[in-house]
Amino acid sequence: MAINKAKRSIPSAQPERRSPNPRPVELMPVKAHVYRAIAELNGGFEKVIQDLKTLEQISFLRSGRVTAMHDLLCRVRAQANRDFAMTLHDRELANAGHFDRLCVEWEKETGEQSADH
Repeated sequence: MAINKAKRSIPSAQPERRSPNPRPVELMPVKAHVYRAIAELNGGFEKVIQDLKTLEQISFLRSGRVTAMHDLLCRVRAQANRDFAMTLHDRELANAGHFDRLCVEWEKETGEQSADH
């Protein structure tokens, strides 16, 4: 009976994994619809959270289970907002760096300082 041995590739032969949010040299604009979608998502979370609070008051529903659902949803909301905020922060920081470089180039070319100096 033949034994099938899987060959493992040499790690150095594998391509490097790229960061999901590499540090760009160019502008990476965040469109307004992204911020609107996050706001809409939070509005939806608020509605569901409020409805769960209302359902906790219904005597024939198991309030412990409803409370657990409420807490779980609040945790999901907080985690989503944290992840979105971190990603947006990285992109906006990169964008600020991009425009800083453009301003420095302009100042060097013209000998003038930008409005923030």
